[in-house]
Amino acid sequence: MDKHFLIISIGRLVQIFITLIMVRAFTSLLSASEVGNLYLINSLAMFIGLSLVNPVGMYINRRLHQWLDEGSIFNNFFIFNLYMIFLSLLSVIIVFFLNKAAGVGSSIDLRHLMVFMMFSVFFATWNQVFIPSLNMLNHRVSFIIFTLLTLSLGLGFSIVLVKTVAHTAVIWLTGSLLAQMLVTVFAFFYFSKVTGIRLDLKAARATMTRENLSVVAAFCLPLGIATFFMWLQNHSYRMVIERTIGLEFLALISLGFSISSNIALAVESVLHQFYFPFFYRDINTYDEDKRAAAWKIMAEGTIPAYVSLTLMLSFLAPYLVNILAGDKFEGAWIYVVFGAWAELFRMSTNILAAVAHSEMQTRYLIKSNCAGGLLAVFGVYFASKWPFFELTIPIVLVTSWFVTTQILYGDMKKIMTTISINRRGIGKAVLLSLPFALAVFLNRDRGQIYHSIAVSTIFVLYFVAIQLVTLRPLLKRKLP
Repeated sequence: MDKHFLIISIGRLVQIFITLIMVRAFTSLLSASEVGNLYLINSLAMFIGLSLVNPVGMYINRRLHQWLDEGSIFNNFFIFNLYMIFLSLLSVIIVFFLNKAAGVGSSIDLRHLMVFMMFSVFFATWNQVFIPSLNMLNHRVSFIIFTLLTLSLGLGFSIVLVKTVAHTAVIWLTGSLLAQMLVTVFAFFYFSKVTGIRLDLKAARATMTRENLSVVAAFCLPLGIATFFMWLQNHSYRMVIERTIGLEFLALISLGFSISSNIALAVESVLHQFYFPFFYRDINTYDEDKRAAAWKIMAEGTIPAYVSLTLMLSFLAPYLVNILAGDKFEGAWIYVVFGAWAELFRMSTNILAAVAHSEMQTRYLIKSNCAGGLLAVFGVYFASKWPFFELTIPIVLVTSWFVTTQILYGDMKKIMTTISINRRGIGKAVLLSLPFALAVFLNRDRGQIYHSIAVSTIFVLYFVAIQLVTLRPLLKRKLP
């Protein structure tokens, strides 16, 4: 287990490094308005991804090991591919409608945006099916290699295209899309080889029964509604800001939140890729106590780490912006702080939501996400009208995630009564994170990038050290 954790951790550290270089690159090469457009396009893509793709992806995760045992993985992937072709075409209509009816992306060439979205929905999804599935099946090294190839090639292609074609958000994102297309092809053939399973068209057609589709719909429809409101909470504010305030402020707040998000997602992914394969394996039982025990182990290993990460990001925010963004985005550091706390609640809701996935009762996710999503979109709209919108908007976004977490915790206890949050572990994480406050007293030469790198490196290494100390007992524990 230590070996697997080490492999994942090293891979994710490299991934963080590449991702952060990517942020520095596009904030330096693109204008503030084009950076705003970049985040706007990502929000459009996430609308399709979270609402219509993610629920089916969760169902695939839940059934992957069963399909492997049955030898039916590619039969089910064939059906999913038909669905993805439909969604790719639907995305063109959605983008056209939002542009014409609501003026979303009005400064972007609509034809380029529609073509990009169509291919991105299809290939980005398959990239995120084959590669994480390798990790779910314990092919750790290949998972890391394909992930890093997608990122590094995307960075290289994006820089070349921006410098040779045009300094626009669509061109930058096209570089990432080309990398996803290329790596997905190789991942597909590798996945076929390691599983040794082939497509049986006759069996695939036989699977497409009303009964089977009803089972999938019962799992995915509530989850789709919940993730739609999650999209409202995470991304819809960008469209509101584009229309009510402008692209330059959109770039500033989106950059700050995304710096926290990128780092948080990387750390979250390390922990998920260690715990989730075991979690999904161990909940494949009729014994509720074993399912609860599997969730408890995962929660004890993740939530305290998220608290420590939040405190680190909060104190290192000015240093991180100095390292990762061009000079025109210096003021984004305050949004890194707000983003860190929003990420804490978002990551916690993901752990809580795993209870609903375990019990196949995803309808319980709707209420919390609905409350948070509506609070975010309407709150941001009204906050954007106030004189101090620079602060009221991020406060609304953090509050919406806090409300979501509180409601979800109550709902999850209804379907798995034995779950509880390890407050002792959280308290220990807070105490171990107190040294991060020293960063406040080291900011005399913060404007110098090398000083920022040195300070950030010291505290990041300390963060890694306390995580290893905290997780050591869990890594040694035999999972059920």
